[in-house]
Amino acid sequence: MSKPPEPPVPLGNGTFRVTRGDGTQVLAYGVADGQKTWVFVDGTSYVLEPSRRGRSAGAHDAAALTAPMPATVAQIHVTVGDTVKAGDLLMTLEAMKMELPIRATSDGTVNAINCRAGELVQPGAPLVTLA
Repeated sequence: MSKPPEPPVPLGNGTFRVTRGDGTQVLAYGVADGQKTWVFVDGTSYVLEPSRRGRSAGAHDAAALTAPMPATVAQIHVTVGDTVKAGDLLMTLEAMKMELPIRATSDGTVNAINCRAGELVQPGAPLVTLA
């Protein structure tokens, strides 16, 4: 088994976004088996295991803003490379006839947007990553 160029990004419901070495992105599907998750893309299997270094070691995880509940992405107000300040509106989700604003938790630069307008996202799915 080989490693993907970038770690697969969980989107919820067993789906992942995988960025290939050439920069193209594809949807992949995964299956959890205890602590491991097997992700299948382009005929290759990848095994994702939880970090053994502990929670504080994943500094980049703190910069990933996640969906608080199952919701539909209504609008994305930023693009990759935008500079944002804490409190800036990044995107708007809709769930149960409510609008859920997703705001920057700190100053930074938008490093990745892991969803599209109209997409259904699951709780805990990373939406935007700030660097």
